[in-house]
Amino acid sequence: MGYVPPPLPQHGLEEGPILLKDGRTALLRRARPEDRPLFLDFLSRLSEETLRMRFFSPTSPETAADLLLSQKPEEEKVTLIVLAGDPPRIVATGEYVREKGKDTAEVAFLVDDAFQGKGLGTLLLERLALLAAKRGVRRFQAYTLAENKPMLSVFQESGFEVRAYREGGEVEVEFEIVPSEKAVERFEWREKVATLASLHPFFFPRGVAVVGASRDPQSVGYRVLENLVMGRLQGPVYPVNPEAERRDGVLYVGPLLAYESVNQIPGPVDLAVIAVPKEKVAGALEACGRRGVRAAVVLTTGFSEREARALADLARRYGMRLLGPGSLGLAHTHPGVRLAAGLVPLPREGGLALSSQSGTLARAVIAYAEGMGLGISSFASLGAKADVSSNDLLQFWEEDERTRVILLYLESFGNPRRFSRLARRIGKKKPILAVHPSRDPVVRALFAQAGVVRANSLEEAFDVAALLALGRLPQNPRVRLIANASGPSNLALEALKEGGMEVEQVDLGSTARAEDFQKALEEALASEAGSVFLLYVPMGFAEKEAVLAPLRAAQTDKLLLASVMGEAGVRARLSGGVAVYRFPESAAIALARTWAYKVWREEPLVFPDFPDLDLEGARRLLEGKTRLSEEEKARLLQAFGLPLGEEGGLELGLEVRPHPLFGPVFRLLLPTPLGPQVLGERLSPLTLKDAEELLRPLEGHLELGPYREVLLRLSRLVEELPRVESLALTLRGARVAQAEVVLRAD
Repeated sequence: MGYVPPPLPQHGLEEGPILLKDGRTALLRRARPEDRPLFLDFLSRLSEETLRMRFFSPTSPETAADLLLSQKPEEEKVTLIVLAGDPPRIVATGEYVREKGKDTAEVAFLVDDAFQGKGLGTLLLERLALLAAKRGVRRFQAYTLAENKPMLSVFQESGFEVRAYREGGEVEVEFEIVPSEKAVERFEWREKVATLASLHPFFFPRGVAVVGASRDPQSVGYRVLENLVMGRLQGPVYPVNPEAERRDGVLYVGPLLAYESVNQIPGPVDLAVIAVPKEKVAGALEACGRRGVRAAVVLTTGFSEREARALADLARRYGMRLLGPGSLGLAHTHPGVRLAAGLVPLPREGGLALSSQSGTLARAVIAYAEGMGLGISSFASLGAKADVSSNDLLQFWEEDERTRVILLYLESFGNPRRFSRLARRIGKKKPILAVHPSRDPVVRALFAQAGVVRANSLEEAFDVAALLALGRLPQNPRVRLIANASGPSNLALEALKEGGMEVEQVDLGSTARAEDFQKALEEALASEAGSVFLLYVPMGFAEKEAVLAPLRAAQTDKLLLASVMGEAGVRARLSGGVAVYRFPESAAIALARTWAYKVWREEPLVFPDFPDLDLEGARRLLEGKTRLSEEEKARLLQAFGLPLGEEGGLELGLEVRPHPLFGPVFRLLLPTPLGPQVLGERLSPLTLKDAEELLRPLEGHLELGPYREVLLRLSRLVEELPRVESLALTLRGARVAQAEVVLRAD
């Protein structure tokens, strides 16, 4: 069995926003001594039965608070709390306590009666297990009353291999907390369930309030209301504006009844679209929270990063999720919803899911997609990304049956390591295309490892999307290229070969007629080629429609595409079951990218394990250290099985440096008289494929097996020991001749 990287939460492991099972939001953080009043309030709200289940006997709030807040060194005890509401109140707490020098810790939880059944016990167990494993704890123990079925269920459904021992009325459970495939799958599944529940009010609202609705055609509030009504939303719309027109004591915005505040709305309101001046946004958001609104889209712009975070914090205190601020809105074309909640009219229905940080760009992109004949399943403009991010949307689209292809326009990353994990999982089911304005090689490495189809431009992204939207992938790298013009055919040929495809070129000549194309097509469909590429240049001997009609009518599982030169309009469009391009290079590059995605999709994600690692020895070696001696560096590397010394042959440099967003970055360097040349970059943790890709420039020059093992062992080192901030190794042969190790301050 291979190594299983531990899961990564969207926010901080021990501090940050969390999602409950029902989709509501809360805040997780470490407990502090000054939290005693919060603990007393929490404990005084609990029923006697809940306290008895936790402490096994009647316990006063004061005594319980002292026990829960008792101070021990961080290596021996970690206590987490969950806060919810406004003002924030503790609704759950969990802790683990270990004996000094032991690799076993005792774990326990306590959840507010009103919040039981919302997944908080499971979430605290997961977080405590991840924190403890980083500190060298290998197993958890817990003691509970046999009648405490909910707590026993938390352990049994955790994904860990739990062993239970009953003695009298008590049960002792024990389990290894080293991440396993099953435990990580359960973590991912639970997080997805919570994320989908939190996004449901955005995409399936029972009612929509427009805060700032107006009858002024030039106003944002008017356009929002118009898009909701003209899109034929399948549910009620409630205009909210205390200054709306009043007739006989009743407020109206156009033909719709209006309300002075969201509190006056009689029906259910799941989603609020806020289009008020900046200084009124916080008040509007708070009113929505008090009304029980579950989701808010803030269209208002002009917020600084700090101000945007403050809005997100305000929303979370009410269990509400926030899209924006500075969002253009969202759309969901599901026929049972028909939601256009923002400044974009309801798009044409289709299989493309689209996310963009730039609102103005999003409008143009949707128009371009519709011009291609490519419809939208749903769309979200992220704006400042203060809360809802592309990582959330990816999990929604993973489960959305109407979404075939996901296209992301990213200007920045919130949690790129989490993005990578999600994209690796979701990309195995559905293709993800991404456009990012940066040419940073680290961003390219992130996309390559995650299986994301990276495009250099939006046009290129849509070229690939047109092929992927057909719902078929090439079954092999062979392409039958049928053309009536050798020049354009050669352009396509070179682009396909550069993309690793095998091309069977059929030159029909410039006088080819429609029947010549049809005969060549029949032969191509009967061949073993995985794709058929028809290239047509108008020469006066065959009509375009007569050439394309047999291609559209073909009944095949092969991937079909065509290039028709000389046409105006978009670069690519869907025509029946065929993707048609203006330029042969565009079609060829799109096909090569689609094949590369197919190859990645079928490649298993393998994280090799090494049973000879001395993890405990390595952790003990780093305890209390701020720097390592040469002897200690050697012992650290030996603990991970890295070979020391020198062999003859090529000298290489291998660096692992921290990146503030992307985590540890591996760089393979070749020393030259002009300075080190970067041969490749990859992000930790490395799969077997990642290590092979990093070493690809050296193929044919070295026996790569030993170097691959060095990379993979080093990846385990930086994953297991977060105290190691950076490393710089000199390799002579596949052995470490010299090493620099920098430790992170505690």
